Amino acid sequence: MGRRRRKIIKKTPKAPPSIFVCPLCGAQAVSVAHEPEAEVARVTCASCKTSAEVKWYPAYTPVDAYSEWYDLVTKGARTVEAGEG
Repeated sequence: MGRRRRKIIKKTPKAPPSIFVCPLCGAQAVSVAHEPEAEVARVTCASCKTSAEVKWYPAYTPVDAYSEWYDLVTKGARTVEAGEG
């Protein structure tokens, strides 16, 4: 008599998000736009029209650019462009 084989359950990793939450208006409408070969990324909220440019490094992903923008907005270290909304 042999032992029963256990089922192997593989967990699939979550994909990183492409739309983020705005710290100012609370809407899930922040997107990161980066052109290849550019040194900056444009982070914009579609709801309140707040935007800023952050430095883009070769190892960055959109999550990294968003977190840098989030720090700038919440700490008030640098002014961001507030659109009409």
